[in-house]
Amino acid sequence: MYLTVNTLATIELPEDTPERIREILASRPEIDVRNGSEARLRVDDRTFPLVIAPGVHPWAQATTKLLAELVGPDKVLLVVSERLLPNVRRELESAGFSYADGTGGVHLRAPGLIVHLEPHRVRGESTAVAPPGLGAVAVRAIQEILEDPEREWAVTELAKAAAVSAGQAHNVLSRLQREGLMGTIGKGQGVRRKVQNPTELLDWLARVPAARKIHERRAAYLYAPDPDALITRLSFHGVQSGQRYALTGTAAARVMGVTVVTALPVVMVRVPRKPGLVEAAKLLGAEPVDTGPNLNLIADVGEVGTRKINFNGPVAMAPPVRVWLDMLGEQRGEDAAALFREAAIGY
Repeated sequence: MYLTVNTLATIELPEDTPERIREILASRPEIDVRNGSEARLRVDDRTFPLVIAPGVHPWAQATTKLLAELVGPDKVLLVVSERLLPNVRRELESAGFSYADGTGGVHLRAPGLIVHLEPHRVRGESTAVAPPGLGAVAVRAIQEILEDPEREWAVTELAKAAAVSAGQAHNVLSRLQREGLMGTIGKGQGVRRKVQNPTELLDWLARVPAARKIHERRAAYLYAPDPDALITRLSFHGVQSGQRYALTGTAAARVMGVTVVTALPVVMVRVPRKPGLVEAAKLLGAEPVDTGPNLNLIADVGEVGTRKINFNGPVAMAPPVRVWLDMLGEQRGEDAAALFREAAIGY
């Protein structure tokens, strides 16, 4: 039988259950989370032993087979994750497993009953007006905050970490507090701020116009037999010439070990605004072209990608949050970005 969303399910959790798991399960008013001696699911007068499993790999086809080994026929397996992709939720449902994630999606399945609640609308998918009044430098500061979402930030610490002025850091922290995305700890000059929910902050940042705006780009071509060789040659020329750059988008995801597309026709690269895109292309061993490019050079306004570079060997990459934001603007980038977010960012 299918139970409506008004049905109250009770989940009992032992005291040593991680707090974030409690928060995710309790985020729906239809679910009553309580302390208990062991994990159990109760619906009406029926009680089922519960096995809590952490999040699953976003695209592993063997996921359900591995999960099946954790439980027997008399227990309910509940996967709890910060964010489960739609295809993963469907896979779990088809296999007869239960899940709950930070977007509000809940699927509880036990012998003879199903409780199914659809996810809340994600902020990043909202039709609300995009947050105005933030520039590229402010975006860089928010990216810094998202690199360590558990950190408690003072104005001076954010200013130093993101290489922004104290005034800019204060404005960013105050703005995020007003938006309900950061909470305060302490008072007066010792006040610090901490992210309330990193998932919501990341979704919110994706709607900031300056976070995804491309001010200037230039197509270029660098001969290479395949994408991996292209990236290798690009990094070689970068080291030889001293030209600063950062791979971003699906190309950076590939170098990070998260292959989100089967083909990589164009490599996206962020470069500083000076000496200009044409000159930067030449320093990286490439030629500007009007047709048939395999490189897409982006002017890195605000140094959102090139100020804080991550390296995999000699290959320079933008921070993961920037990689994700740039991926959203690529062709068929939404699905690829969702996979990368789950695998590399985690919230």
